[in-house]
Amino acid sequence: VLLAIAMWVNASQERLYNELTANRAAMHQDYDSLLNQRRLVDAYHRRYQHFSDLGFVGRESRLDWVETLRSATESVALPRLSYSIEPQLEVVPPMTSVLGGDDIQIRVSKVQLEMGLVHEYDLLRFFDALQVEAPGFIKVDSCQLVFEGERRDAGGKAKHPTCAAQIYSVITSDVSREAV
Repeated sequence: VLLAIAMWVNASQERLYNELTANRAAMHQDYDSLLNQRRLVDAYHRRYQHFSDLGFVGRESRLDWVETLRSATESVALPRLSYSIEPQLEVVPPMTSVLGGDDIQIRVSKVQLEMGLVHEYDLLRFFDALQVEAPGFIKVDSCQLVFEGERRDAGGKAKHPTCAAQIYSVITSDVSREAV
């Protein structure tokens, strides 16, 4: 009888030991996974904060864009700049993330720019200045230069480029909740 009781106690203790060992292994896996996720959050949070500081994440501020256009125009000393900004539209990305869900929306506004240049190089300097100061991300689609003279090499003056660009911004779920 004592031998049977001892075998029964031994078997129950072995089961308990195996359960505790399995729980311990699962806890170690969960802890390792948590550390990994924490490292990812730390790494991507810095990037998110950088994009947020640049104005790429968050609601598009038209007033900031107008001010950026003015300051870029002044820094390059363009004689004239006119612009039109279309309403912001949601971009359908070519690929969606299963993890992203509805937390992120990419938005774009199309911009038409018409300016006066002293030299063709001013156009490149203007877009360099705009990219540095821009609250968000700007993509230049096209530019067409128009010269006042008959031919460019015949001393044609005052270049008048017309450019099409796109302003991108990202709206996250925390930003869209603030608007509600």
